[in-house]
Amino acid sequence: MSVSGADRTRKLLTVGVGTVLIVVMGAVLIAGFRLATQMNANVAALQTASMLQTYPAALAQHLTSLRDRLEARAYAGQALADLRTTVESFDRDLKRLASGPAEGPMQIDQAMMLWRQYAPVLEPVLAFNGQPYIDTDEAGSVLSKEGLEHYADVKRAHLFARENADRLQGMLAAVATGLQQQASAQANRLRLLLSAGVIAALVLAVAAAYFQITRASHERAAREAQEQTRDILRTVKEGFFLLDAQYRIGSVWSDALTRLFGRQNFAGLPFEELLKDLVPASTLATAMKYIKLLWGDRAHENLMKSINPLGQLEVQVDNGRGGRETRYLQFDFHRVMGPKGVKHVLVSVSDITSNVLLARELQESQENASNQLDMVLGVLHVDPVQLSTFLDATEAGLQLINAILKEPARTDAEFRKKLDGLFRELHSIKGEASALNLMSIATRVHALEDAVSELKKRAELSGNDFLPLVLKLDELMAHIKTVRELGTRLATLRESALPARGASQGGGVDPNEEISRTLHSLADRLAAEHHKRFKLAINGLSEMPAAYRATIKDVLIQMLRNAAVHGIEPAEVRRASAKDDIGNVRVDFRRVSDGYELVFEDDGVGLSPEQLKAAAVRRGLITSDEAAEMDTRAAMALIFRPGFSTKDDVSMDAGRGVGMDVVARSIYALGGRIGVSTQPGRYTRFKIALPATEEHASTAVA
Repeated sequence: MSVSGADRTRKLLTVGVGTVLIVVMGAVLIAGFRLATQMNANVAALQTASMLQTYPAALAQHLTSLRDRLEARAYAGQALADLRTTVESFDRDLKRLASGPAEGPMQIDQAMMLWRQYAPVLEPVLAFNGQPYIDTDEAGSVLSKEGLEHYADVKRAHLFARENADRLQGMLAAVATGLQQQASAQANRLRLLLSAGVIAALVLAVAAAYFQITRASHERAAREAQEQTRDILRTVKEGFFLLDAQYRIGSVWSDALTRLFGRQNFAGLPFEELLKDLVPASTLATAMKYIKLLWGDRAHENLMKSINPLGQLEVQVDNGRGGRETRYLQFDFHRVMGPKGVKHVLVSVSDITSNVLLARELQESQENASNQLDMVLGVLHVDPVQLSTFLDATEAGLQLINAILKEPARTDAEFRKKLDGLFRELHSIKGEASALNLMSIATRVHALEDAVSELKKRAELSGNDFLPLVLKLDELMAHIKTVRELGTRLATLRESALPARGASQGGGVDPNEEISRTLHSLADRLAAEHHKRFKLAINGLSEMPAAYRATIKDVLIQMLRNAAVHGIEPAEVRRASAKDDIGNVRVDFRRVSDGYELVFEDDGVGLSPEQLKAAAVRRGLITSDEAAEMDTRAAMALIFRPGFSTKDDVSMDAGRGVGMDVVARSIYALGGRIGVSTQPGRYTRFKIALPATEEHASTAVA
């Protein structure tokens, strides 16, 4: 049993014993009060019964006096009045005794029955109000006729009273004796109750003393336990605290929490308030949703741990020297269950910075080794001339990016214009690196794109925000230099190992043919990475003039990536649409009367105007009202807007919203035009018209 459970049991036991003793004391007092009341009633009844015992003799005496006075022709009025008073008093007191609160013996009923027998003989006597005497000349004062009747009634009543006086008095004596016995029994019960009350009071006093001593002992133990808990909370390196149902921190927490978060008081602090200055708003919102899920009755704790959004949290904290440093915190959540469900959520916060940095160093070491191998393998598969051309173009692009970074900017619009320029250049470099399967370069450029994308999400920008980009750019340029050095060494090895082959190749590979090979290689990689099956057919690239070669190469790389990611469906989807499992992508380049025409077509899902408008609304490029007013032509033109993409997630090949706008800019820069036609579910076709070049003109003249 836990300490809190034992305390609860002791408290319940104390309350229970105290309640029982109080009930016993109350019962004793109530019973004593009732007995005392009955005793008072019995004493009063006993006094009445004792007094009633004198009435039968007094009644007979009054009747004797009345008879004697009538016989002596004396005044009998006073004797009759005394008789009446005695009868009324006896009748009143006897009835009061019979109907009183005291529990009289059955002799009372017998006395009442006998007294009722007195009534017929007493009533004529008591009712007399005439003149008992008359005066005569012969005999003087004699009984009148009424007097004779009255005298006869008195004699009869006197005889009845004498015959029943002892009997009535005996009954009343028995009543008194019974009442005396009842009073004695009640006195004994009262003594017993008082004794029980005294004993209960003593037991209550002993119990109170015992529980007081026990309570003091338990309080000492509780204080010791609290002190031990406090020692633990002062010593542990993890931050511990409890969250209540309102997501507020409780009144107890470990001292490590102060070190981790740089504040002293956490009591009642909302969990959201604790995190809001440490994490992005999106992470904070996800964390609060997670906390709410923890309070659900059906939440599975092991499953909840697997989706913990705060398992590794990067925060910026005060380093104690006036600066800020990056730390990594791990939040663990454990539900504390109570009788009615989740009572609290125990939160532990650990500083895992050293573990994260160690794991990162190990991962970087492994990645560096893997990247070195990938770099070597990638360079081995690229023609030295093509590699050199790519590296030259990449270095030129990086120099342009460096120049964009150095451009002065003051307003938010100017900063965002710089970001757009960086995006376009980086996307072009990544596309060609990916096409040549130089993934060590493509991956690094993709990471630099991620950094630019994060800056675009910020509400406000400043020059200092671009400093991390400069560092990443320096790393990328150093890597390009390493790739060039490796390519040079490999080219030297090739030339020394295969001199005859180098001589036989003469002028090298045709540049247009090399573009075709690059596109086929890119198509194979894209099909494998995106689990698609499609054939790439290229026609007429040999007719492409040198002036358009670099631009057309970038355009075709971007279009091929779009077709593989957005256009061509998986085999099972194509099969359900009554298409061949293997998709088709076609590239046609040809001369026309006024220049050149490039057609790029895939037989994939096509473009849906409604889906294009919905994607533009999601990305904030247009409003819902603007989308509702757009016709099909305007909807199709959305694909050429900067930032547009139908994919919500970002990958190496899609999702940036930088692609077709770069294609359009490149074509417009050459003085060309680009158009698109589509049939949803059947195909998408891009047609690019380019003006004639001097090479085209000279060929036409010849």
